[in-house]
Amino acid sequence: MDITTRLDSAQALYDTGKYSEAIDLLSIGRFDLHPEAAYNIGNCYTRLGELGEARLFFERALLLNPNNADARHNLDWVQLRLSDAIADPTQSLGQWFSLQLRSFMLSEGWLIAALLFLVASTMLLALRKWKYPMMNWRWPFTSTVLGIAFIGLAWWSAPKSNLCIATAPSTYGYSEPYGQGKRILLLSEGSAAQLRKSSEGWFFLELGDGRLAWFDAAQWGRVLPTETTF
Repeated sequence: MDITTRLDSAQALYDTGKYSEAIDLLSIGRFDLHPEAAYNIGNCYTRLGELGEARLFFERALLLNPNNADARHNLDWVQLRLSDAIADPTQSLGQWFSLQLRSFMLSEGWLIAALLFLVASTMLLALRKWKYPMMNWRWPFTSTVLGIAFIGLAWWSAPKSNLCIATAPSTYGYSEPYGQGKRILLLSEGSAAQLRKSSEGWFFLELGDGRLAWFDAAQWGRVLPTETTF
């Protein structure tokens, strides 16, 4: 089943109030990493009242496609109702730059532009060699440089995020992993933190105010899972 068929089937389930079934359908085979699927899953979790999960998927939808105005509106709505969630951590410079590039054009667009410039370079070089030997070499050189530059932009524009969202109603932070240390934090559903490292089902997270603690990974979701490939 391709993504279009899956999205249509999930929409039919959503329209009849079968929100859990729609989530299951869109989560099979990592279809939840498609921006439209992530947005639809966020809507389903909103209907189910699971706002931490809803925020996770709206954040994912916006990471993959920053121009999704509906996802932005729904995320703002969810965040207003997660009043107990702590302040969000700041983005790194690389993440911010990647988001700006993707707001202008998605990674696929930058890569297509790069290929067009490189194809143009090949054609110009062929013309210079076989038909117009007096052609200025600066034209194919410039086209090649632009092609390489656009490849770099395509790489930079690939989604980058270490953001995690608390999906459990409440989650304790510990001084050591595996629940062996003492409890030092208690966070509510929908809180956000940056992942610094992980260890066998535990996340070491940094909060927006700089505090650090270990949390049970089962109570959190990564906006961009590690198995994601672009």
